Amino acid sequence: MAAQLLVYPVLVVVLGVLVLLTVPKSRLDALLPFGVVLGGLLDYLYSEFMGPLLGITAFKNLGFLQASGHPLLGHIAWVFIVVLFLHFWPEDNRYLGSLYGLAWALLATGFSQVVRNLGVFEYAPWFYPIPMLLLFIARFAITVWAAKRLQLLR
Repeated sequence: MAAQLLVYPVLVVVLGVLVLLTVPKSRLDALLPFGVVLGGLLDYLYSEFMGPLLGITAFKNLGFLQASGHPLLGHIAWVFIVVLFLHFWPEDNRYLGSLYGLAWALLATGFSQVVRNLGVFEYAPWFYPIPMLLLFIARFAITVWAAKRLQLLR
């Protein structure tokens, strides 16, 4: 039970420290609103759509770290994930950018297995690995598209 309750707090602390150590303040000021909208808010909408509406995914055993079945710290973690993702985006190489997005999608898909094995997250058996990976690819692609559209990235 302790590992279940610690996974998201540890993730948020690690990601937060990583952001503070690697992203300059001026860049963080520009990236943070994108992290909130394309990370936290998009994760909330994704969780709502895939969970209660479609019944494909569900969070469980979160204890006091949840609200209405949503992992509060999970949404905060996505804010930091998007900030890191956009900060290190390889702007000068389109092919490297594609592989970079795929790498982050693979990392997110792999992390979903960690939280599933801890008993914090569950999903329909058919959803892993390909459909989940494709949704993460789409999620990171939407993030890049929005950031480029709003001229945060070239």
